[in-house]
Amino acid sequence: MKVTIVGTGILGTSLGVLLHKAGYEIIAICGRHMRNAKLAAGTIGQGRVIGDPGLAVMGADLVLLCVPDRAIPSVSIQVASGGALRRGAVVAHCAGGLPARVLAGVSAAGAYRGTLHPLQSFADVDTALRMLRDTFFFLEGDAEAVEVLRSLVIAIEGRPVTLDGTQKSVYHAGACAASNFVVALVEYARNLLIKAGVPPDVALPALLPLIEGTVANLKAVGLPDALTGPIARGDLGTVRNHIQSLLILPGNTVRLYRELGRRTVQVAVRKGSLSRDRADAMLEVLAEGEYGMPEEGPPAEEPPGGNGKGGLPESFQR
Repeated sequence: MKVTIVGTGILGTSLGVLLHKAGYEIIAICGRHMRNAKLAAGTIGQGRVIGDPGLAVMGADLVLLCVPDRAIPSVSIQVASGGALRRGAVVAHCAGGLPARVLAGVSAAGAYRGTLHPLQSFADVDTALRMLRDTFFFLEGDAEAVEVLRSLVIAIEGRPVTLDGTQKSVYHAGACAASNFVVALVEYARNLLIKAGVPPDVALPALLPLIEGTVANLKAVGLPDALTGPIARGDLGTVRNHIQSLLILPGNTVRLYRELGRRTVQVAVRKGSLSRDRADAMLEVLAEGEYGMPEEGPPAEEPPGGNGKGGLPESFQR
């Protein structure tokens, strides 16, 4: 199968390398900057460098658009309107949050539309080449396109899963929660350790083994059984102490703790480690002082009042 890759970033280059190794013929590499396109072609080891997407698709059975989300509609118009796209070819983009229907003009040109999104994050090409194998790829679009993309994913040793295109934004929100929000949450945890006196250069390295252990638990026993900690145990006193200590911090630190705590209670109930009565008591502790009382003040014998606003970066504020 002959493939054109439009977009010369980490994903486009990595897919090109893996497809070439799997026996696909990379006939063209297209990018906005010729220097980057030449570097990508050199890494892939195959493919002519062409600057015009409308010309780059000539002779291709499959066109992969590995460009930023905002560029996909306009690039697909260039691909479809250039006169070189053959009837029956597949044009697929790799964005997680957009459905295949954003590929403007492709159907009118007699080609099939699809999407191919790897549920993974990559810092560089070498990392991507290691991690794309065994990664789940979520596919949707025209049936003909999905079958071609399924074969592609299997050829590079990925795991293909068909998705409902009407739910792409919900799917992508979940992906962002699992990746982007985790980074933000680790920063939140790191900041708490620093507030507690842990040296800044120690805080993240100290947290990483804990995070890795949690991921290992998720792999070993899944959800909800991987959940541990005071909420899972129903330890009301510990959670109350957490809230008291966070109330004196500026910003929204305690609000995020409460919101995550309430979500954790739900997981603990599903796990079976927290009875319904104990869960209700935990929710009461998480809500103590949340409404209508003074927000700040040193920890006391009884939980101080407040609406839960304590120290969180502006990005978390409502």
